[in-house]
Amino acid sequence: MDAALDEGGGKSAMAAVLGRRPVAAPLKVGVLVDLTLSPDAGGHVKCWERIAEAAVGCADRLDLTVHFNGPAGSSGPGRIELSPNVRYVLMPPVFSTSRLVRRVPDHTDLAPWHPGLARALQDYDVIHTTDAFFCYARTATRFARRRGVPVVSSIHTNTPEYARITVDNMLGHWLGSSTAYRFASEGLGIPGRVGRLLQRRLYRHLDRVDLAMASCCGGFDGGYANRRLAERHCLALRRGVDRALFTPKKRARAWFEARFGLPPGQFVAMYVGKLDVGKNVPLLIPAIAEARQNGLPVHLFCAGTGNRRGDIAAGLGPAVTLPGSLPQDELAWAYASADLFVFPSTIDEFGNAAVEALASGLPALFAGGSGVAARMADCPAVRVLPGDRPADWAAAIAELAAAPERCRELGRLARDYIEARVPSWEDVVTEDLLPVWQAAAAR
Repeated sequence: MDAALDEGGGKSAMAAVLGRRPVAAPLKVGVLVDLTLSPDAGGHVKCWERIAEAAVGCADRLDLTVHFNGPAGSSGPGRIELSPNVRYVLMPPVFSTSRLVRRVPDHTDLAPWHPGLARALQDYDVIHTTDAFFCYARTATRFARRRGVPVVSSIHTNTPEYARITVDNMLGHWLGSSTAYRFASEGLGIPGRVGRLLQRRLYRHLDRVDLAMASCCGGFDGGYANRRLAERHCLALRRGVDRALFTPKKRARAWFEARFGLPPGQFVAMYVGKLDVGKNVPLLIPAIAEARQNGLPVHLFCAGTGNRRGDIAAGLGPAVTLPGSLPQDELAWAYASADLFVFPSTIDEFGNAAVEALASGLPALFAGGSGVAARMADCPAVRVLPGDRPADWAAAIAELAAAPERCRELGRLARDYIEARVPSWEDVVTEDLLPVWQAAAAR
């Protein structure tokens, strides 16, 4: 299992598992991302945007459609054409989570069946699901059983644990720190029940697909789910990076300070992603505050949106800048112009932001337990810290803030690591995805 998921041995493991002659091209593949396509979307959506952009260059072998949640057009599902062989299709959800709750990181579709999606699935040689839990994945496996269409599945997020954290946070928001909250959370164990429900749904889904791909070697419960992945000949789906876009050459500190109103001469620790409890962002509030106690000019820069934005602003005041979501080009300049990347999430399997920050020449602090930390712990510019101890984060931030030259040296090692170990998005399409889709179709 670990060998099959190791980036260094990804090709040989894939060849051993697949061992089949590719089918005739171009292959028609439908990828299902049961999330909304929007500028504020998280790494899961952005990952498939980058993959789709890279697939444009495979017109002779691949015809790719990526389905997202979104509004319908005047004459049916909305369409965004990237090229003659690649497009996005936006379909309105049947029963969105937005009908029930507002405080969730990303809305998805809870319906068991999507008629419009089922009609679209008839056009594909291979269906690729990117979760195991919600409407798109459930529709795909039911359709595939009836029609005999092969299904490939990739695992991007530790959704059971993310759901457990989110539900517990929602209960706290509704009930406060009351006896009712403790009864619901601990007595009835509602967050844990939701997490276990999604774990069971994951196991069932993996039993029904032809091939599975995982973003890292960790995640889930470390037991039955990973055995299910191994039984399905789980293969590596790496995250790529645009090395020309994300580069230390874009460091422009004067621009950075002027563009975002940063106080000059500060040591800037940067976070990119959702500003919510699921990503463990509240840990950064006491960590930054403690790092500043000895007079060190530490400043937090958070690029993203989320329901904890107000808490971060209130907790750190002038010591934090919260610009919201940034477009890719501006984000690249911001990465290169910061000093340190901090990513306290314990549930991310492999974050785009982590790779982009290292490619931009930033050393990084990651939380133990995440796939990000497990996969990149061997990078000399990475330090893995406990995800529940702000004091450890404060000490690490203060240490680097007091040694800016050491920080720059680690940044150079970070870029070297990306150059040697992380593929381009084009490599991800041609080396990871296309062989798997071809093998699934050949079955």
